[in-house]
Amino acid sequence: MSSIEIVSGPWGTASMSARTQRERALAAWDAFRDLAARVDPNAPSRLPGWDGRAVISHLASWPDAPLLARLLAEASGRRAPDAAPMNQDDVNAHLVRAHRDAGLEDLLAALDDGRRRLAAAFDATAADPELALARTGSQVGPVPLLTQFGAIAYELAVHALDLAPCGAGEPAPELLDAGVLALADITGALAARHGVRTRTGLAVPGGGWGFAAPGTDGIGWEVFPLPPGRPNLPAVEARTAALLLDASAGRRAAPALLARRDLKPHNLPGLLALAPLLDHVPGLPGGPALRLTAGALTNVAKITSLLPTLTRPRPHP
Repeated sequence: MSSIEIVSGPWGTASMSARTQRERALAAWDAFRDLAARVDPNAPSRLPGWDGRAVISHLASWPDAPLLARLLAEASGRRAPDAAPMNQDDVNAHLVRAHRDAGLEDLLAALDDGRRRLAAAFDATAADPELALARTGSQVGPVPLLTQFGAIAYELAVHALDLAPCGAGEPAPELLDAGVLALADITGALAARHGVRTRTGLAVPGGGWGFAAPGTDGIGWEVFPLPPGRPNLPAVEARTAALLLDASAGRRAAPALLARRDLKPHNLPGLLALAPLLDHVPGLPGGPALRLTAGALTNVAKITSLLPTLTRPRPHP
C-alpha cells in the first residue's frame, strides 16, 4: 500500500524526488518481471484473442521498438511530438505479430532490456531537470516526460491481472499500488489540462491515492497519499486495488461492482466535478462509478464507465 509521504509540486508525481520516482518505477517493473517468469506464454489470457505471449510482448523492449525511444527523442527536441496520438491498437498489433514466436526466455530478456532502458532514462532525467519536465505527447495531451514514465506502472499492473489465467498468480502489492498512483496522476494531469477544479481520491484498503487540480500556486496538479479508513474527500472506494484497476480499465462491468459494493462512491456532488472530462476523452476509462452516477444525476442515459485508464491498450491482437 502507499507509504505516507508528501507528494507536492505543480506537476504531480513528476515533482517527487528523482530517487523516489526511480525506485518506485523499477520496483513495479521488477514485480511484473517476476510475475511474467511464472507465465505459460501459450495459455490464453483474460483478453479475448491474446495469449500470455501477446500480453508480455507488447510491454517489453525489442530492437524494432526500443522502450521509451520516442519519448526521449521528443523530450530532448530530437523529434517533434505527433500531431495526433499514436494508434495504440496498431502499435500493439505490430508487436504481437512481430514476436508471435518468442519463447519465455526471449520475453524475459526483452523485459530485462526494458528495465535497463527505463533505469537509464531515469538517470538521464536526474542529470537534466529540464529533460525530466519536458513535455511529451500522450493520449491526454502534452505531459512531462516523468509523468509518462510513471504511467508505465498502470499498464504493468492491469496486464499483470490479465495474466492470471496463464499461471501468473497474484500481482505484488507494490505493483498494484504503483498502478493506482499512476491512475491518480494521469487523471490529475487531465483535470489540470482542461481547467477542472477537483480534489478526488482513489481509495483502497490501507489508503490509496488522491489528486488535486490546480496544484501549487494555482498551476498543474498534485498527488497525495490517502490515509486508511473512510475517505474524507470525494472518492471512489474499491474493495481491493485490483478491483479498482479492473474497473478503470473496463475489465469489469461497473453496475455489477456497484451492486455488490465492490465499488463505492463517496460525496457524489464532488465526484461530478470530473464529469466535464468525459467530453475531452471519449471512452474515458476508470470511472465506472462516477460515470454511472453522473448519468443518473444528470439524466444522461447509457453512460457506463468512470475513473480513467488513460493509457490502457485495447485488447485487439
